[in-house]
Amino acid sequence: MSQETYQLAGRAAALYEAQKVPAIFAPLAAATLDAIKPTRDDTILDVACGTGIVARLARRRLGPGPRIVGADLNDGMVATARALPEEEARSCEWQVADVTALPFPDDAFTLAICQQGIQFFPDPLAALQEICRVVRPGGRIVLTVWAGVSPFFAALADALGRHVSEETGRRSLAPFAFDGDDRLASAMAEFGCTDIAVSELSVDRHIAEAETAIPREILANPVGPAVEARGEAVMRQIVADTLRDLSDYRSGTGLVVPQRSYLLQARVR
Repeated sequence: MSQETYQLAGRAAALYEAQKVPAIFAPLAAATLDAIKPTRDDTILDVACGTGIVARLARRRLGPGPRIVGADLNDGMVATARALPEEEARSCEWQVADVTALPFPDDAFTLAICQQGIQFFPDPLAALQEICRVVRPGGRIVLTVWAGVSPFFAALADALGRHVSEETGRRSLAPFAFDGDDRLASAMAEFGCTDIAVSELSVDRHIAEAETAIPREILANPVGPAVEARGEAVMRQIVADTLRDLSDYRSGTGLVVPQRSYLLQARVR
């Protein structure tokens, strides 16, 4: 699969926050923070922050002291983060920014975290080099990237391919476009990083009331408009096929589907 941008427009960013964040991105952020253990002495950059769940959870854990900034190219995502009523969101800084031209001086942060973003960058190595620039020597860079297509998205892509188009099914798999962790680890070494470590995290995607939640999952994806244009009958067929193929993961009226992620950590020299 080729890499492509992952832009969400209009209500899709709000749907992303309401559906995808509690289903998978909040659990992954919690697992990541458990693994890397940021401290109150850190200054933190959440790169490709989306609606800012990594920044918000870091604030909840660390309290009001550290500077925590979320940056994302998608102004709809940043606007949603800024509008959230919770104190953790109000006390973080939010920036619309291109990851290859971050609006921060050299050595501005001690910790940069990019959760499931690098696979969407048109030039991930240029992005990684820029992230290195804004992290001070001795500081850390942390990346997560999915370790293969999850069963949920595999079933959904098959259904989209049957009922919408093969291209729509392919595009729905964009989150899994990166072909492994070796290239990232090699690039980190090339850019002067040390203490490079790769491990795996496994989290569960919880989809409560699946028959109503799966359409929201689809509409919070860039393929959402193409699916919505086909009408409610097609959406019902996609949901029915997806649930049939995921019968092993049913939990009451919902789904619990495991999803694996690589966790890469390195220090800037």
